[in-house]
Amino acid sequence: MNQKNNNFRHLVEHACSTLSQSHLVVKEKYKDCPRCLIHYTENGNLLDYVEVSFDNQNASMTFIMDKEDNCVSASIHFYDAKDETLFIIFLRVLSKYYDYRKKRWMLKDAFYVKIDEYEDTGTHFFFRKMIK
Repeated sequence: MNQKNNNFRHLVEHACSTLSQSHLVVKEKYKDCPRCLIHYTENGNLLDYVEVSFDNQNASMTFIMDKEDNCVSASIHFYDAKDETLFIIFLRVLSKYYDYRKKRWMLKDAFYVKIDEYEDTGTHFFFRKMIK
């Protein structure tokens, strides 16, 4: 496995291991990384985010907390579009299968990855855990 695939595996492990963790645990886990803590309010709804930069991997990861202050979603954003393409290839190998109906890759242990593309910020890969 090449170095780029190892970096991708490392990012996937970060995303999956952080889901369901508390906001406090996520902040502590990444205290030595460049990070931005965001407290966002819109129409009375409050969301907390923790954004972490992995400069050595040309990517950032954003962790989104729910109302109970637990991480419900982790998204990866690559700084280089070439890495996005390589990551999609990596996901094809890593995933159990692709769910065409829901447009997501199914990973082990009930995790999945969905791609969302935004005009202003590019492509984001959202990791979530299946609800039982």
